[in-house]
Amino acid sequence: MRFRILGQLEIVADGRPVPLGSPKQRTLLAALLVDHGRLVTVDRLVDALWEDRPPATCRAQIHAHVSTLRRLLAAGGQPDLVDTVADGYVLRIPAGSLDLDTFDEQARQARQLAGRGRHADAIVLLRAALALWRGPALDGFTARFARQAAAGPDRRRLHAAELLAAAHLATGREAEIVPELAALSAGHPLHEGLRAQLMTALHATGRTAEALAAFREGHRLAATELGIEPGERLRTVHEAILRGLPAAPPKAPPAAPPVPAGATPVPRFQLPGDVAAFVGRADERAAALGRLGTAQSAPVTLLVTGPAGVGKTAFATHLAHRCRPSYPDGQLYVSLRHADATPVPVRDALGTLLRGLGVASSVLPADEPARLDLYRTLLADRRVLVLLDDAVSAAQVRPLLPPVAGSALLVTSRSAVAGLAAYRVVLAPFSGPEALELLAATVGPERVAAERPAAERIVRRCGHLPLAVQIAGARLAAGPHRPLADLADALRDQRRRLDELAVSDVAVRATLASTDQGLSAPARRAYHLLSLAMPGDDIASWTVAALLGVPPRRAELVVDELVDVHLLIPAAGPAGPRYRLHALVRLYGREQARRHHDGADLSAATDRLHGGYLGLAQRAVARTGGAFFAPVLRRDPVWTVPEPVARRVLADPVAWFETERQALVTVTGRLAADGRTGPAAALATSIAAFFESGNHFDDWRTTHDRVLAAARRAGDRTATMAMLRDLGELHTIQDRYRRAGACYQEALGYARELGDRGYESAALAGLGHLDRLLARYDSAVADLARARRISRRDGNRAGVAYAEYGLGLVLMERRQWRRADRRFRECLTQSRAAKWLGGEARALRCLGQVRRHQGRYASAVPYFERARRIGVRLGDRLAESYAEQWLGDLSIRLGEPERGAAMLRRCLSVYQARGQRFGEAATLHSLAAAARALGEPGQASGHLHQALRIWERIDAPYWLAETRRALAALTDQPGPAG
Repeated sequence: MRFRILGQLEIVADGRPVPLGSPKQRTLLAALLVDHGRLVTVDRLVDALWEDRPPATCRAQIHAHVSTLRRLLAAGGQPDLVDTVADGYVLRIPAGSLDLDTFDEQARQARQLAGRGRHADAIVLLRAALALWRGPALDGFTARFARQAAAGPDRRRLHAAELLAAAHLATGREAEIVPELAALSAGHPLHEGLRAQLMTALHATGRTAEALAAFREGHRLAATELGIEPGERLRTVHEAILRGLPAAPPKAPPAAPPVPAGATPVPRFQLPGDVAAFVGRADERAAALGRLGTAQSAPVTLLVTGPAGVGKTAFATHLAHRCRPSYPDGQLYVSLRHADATPVPVRDALGTLLRGLGVASSVLPADEPARLDLYRTLLADRRVLVLLDDAVSAAQVRPLLPPVAGSALLVTSRSAVAGLAAYRVVLAPFSGPEALELLAATVGPERVAAERPAAERIVRRCGHLPLAVQIAGARLAAGPHRPLADLADALRDQRRRLDELAVSDVAVRATLASTDQGLSAPARRAYHLLSLAMPGDDIASWTVAALLGVPPRRAELVVDELVDVHLLIPAAGPAGPRYRLHALVRLYGREQARRHHDGADLSAATDRLHGGYLGLAQRAVARTGGAFFAPVLRRDPVWTVPEPVARRVLADPVAWFETERQALVTVTGRLAADGRTGPAAALATSIAAFFESGNHFDDWRTTHDRVLAAARRAGDRTATMAMLRDLGELHTIQDRYRRAGACYQEALGYARELGDRGYESAALAGLGHLDRLLARYDSAVADLARARRISRRDGNRAGVAYAEYGLGLVLMERRQWRRADRRFRECLTQSRAAKWLGGEARALRCLGQVRRHQGRYASAVPYFERARRIGVRLGDRLAESYAEQWLGDLSIRLGEPERGAAMLRRCLSVYQARGQRFGEAATLHSLAAAARALGEPGQASGHLHQALRIWERIDAPYWLAETRRALAALTDQPGPAG
């Protein structure tokens, strides 16, 4: 079986071509052939087949193509040529079966023969070698990989043709070679060796005028295309012709491609110095060196990216030094960004690289294409590593790729360099221990050990950013007697922090400024506004739309740009990606926001942002049918999240609230502090339901206290009324009954004064429930009946359900089970009609309790199970525990005290964690029954006495009586209590 790539790709078996299949199949075979005997990684194959647009299934497709290739080779009698090795494949073809290998071997032998003066024999071998060529290498392929892979063989073909011409000239057979030299020189007009040979042959055959014309054309091209005079080789032949002397046959061409005069390609090592004490990045370093350390494999491009100041250049430079032995022909370095953050043009970068390769400035080609051709010529058949620092775009990088296998391109960039096919290493700020190690390497481990807490504060206030830690270390190293605590204290003030993180000509602020200046105008504005207005640790992309006042799609493009340069750090969220800003990045952005944006612009942007949060909160509470009953103040936001985005964001309203809870608390506080009591109260009443279902009582109290204080200052009676009503509910849940009563009474007064019937009903219902807890049943019934009457008149089904629930509880505590059952059924009906899940769960729990009191334990279980499922759906651990508590009690009564006790202990831990003393005491009461059923009367007594103390503390007369009865029964008879 013979393999051919010198022309169109072919496999020949038994004298017949083998069908090669689809274009992708042919490309994969070509990629394996050009590197046969060496590992070709899957990433390299993906790049060969799809370049910058691989499908999601690319790796699976590669595997399928390899399987097809194996079957194809097996059918030709070669079943075991493709090996799977590490993350790729190796094609192991028999020696001499590839036409390129045969060509190279024959050309090598011919060179040796010519060197020994056996030119005629060399001509025979070279004719045979060149006859293997049926066209350009890999003819018909247009992929980038094919162009790169063909460059070396095509150059070697040209070298062989030049060597053949030299052998003809040495043997006096000039006339035979003139036609071939003329065609070759026309195809390669800047190749001085070919032109010199053509001039020599023409002059030797009496065509001197044509020889001189060839020189004049070469001189013109050198001046206009390269900006240089012809080289010594061409000038020597020209002078001999002018003197009428025979032109001496040019020497056999060197193995390396010829270059213009003034270029002396020798190994060059231009890397910046390595880091004295390299810290951290063990995993990233190992992975990167694994890619770079084997220079014999296909050319590799490795991109190191990450935010400004994260240490990309230091990391890449360290890698380049570590793998220097793999690139013996040189390591080149060029920065691709000017000091003012503008990109270095490709032409200028090529000039730097060519000078690094020994090309004198005086002979540098003037234009980019000529420089690029010279750059690739000089790197042909060499193993070099090129380090491109601070790249801006793929278009800036691609032309600088080394042209042949065995070389590598190492790129650093603040952006992700979209469109660049590369193995990517993304650097993040250090971990805490790594940052401390870096500080110790700068100031000395003894100082860090002596002031460890101060050192930890320093690196934390540097955000673990390597540049910031290094600057802090440099400042401390310059003052060896300065306590670390002194700098730690100086960094505490956020307004001074960036001032402190500067030493000599190195500053965090300058590094961040470079990134900031490279942004588009919308992205820069978004970065500044986010830094100032971002209300939580992270945000969703719609917040950028709000701040900029643009459609979501445009905002997503801005977010993509900020992510690309690592100003925004992406993370997964329940309803799509979330984004955060590094602390120092945010400090710099705040400075710029205050410097470049006027107050009106900032105010309008934050108004839109706050409006977005308010609109989403109002939609979320409307969708959940949450656990909390109270009116919600409605306020039209100044800006709303567009409908399709809002639907996606609120696909799970409870998860959204948990994700945005910190931001919602912050926005509520900001609105209150700005005196915007209407929107503040509207937002606070919207999120109260989530605070209850999530048991976030501290946040509930914080938001409502702030809005209440602002409302009182502003004389906003509506906001004051709403906050008092919600706080009354909170105090009731947390067993602060006296405070609850005061809040309800004051809220009721405002409601009647304002004629707000919804809040009048809600305040009356709250007072009724509070009276019931305090066993003031007549007062409770009166308040609840009034609340029910108002709600019915207003068509407020949730209000009716809440009142019916309270009336049922009064009847149940008075042991009027059937009447209580009717009230709870009505509560259930009204709750379902109102789509109020919290009311439905309450009704189900109470219907279960009625059956428990009636001794119908088995029929009670389904009610509690359904109530528990609603608690889970709402994400309300307390509501879930209320139901599970009674399921545990029923398990005891149904003869499973151990199972019941386990359930009750889970509930007890929930109540204690949330400070819910009523639930804690009720659970202790049931645990006493479990202990008594298990024959542990002492433990039962202990539980009851604990419960009794809680009932006394919160003043719950009904349950005081129940617990005292249980204690009395404990001494009289065994069995469940209560």
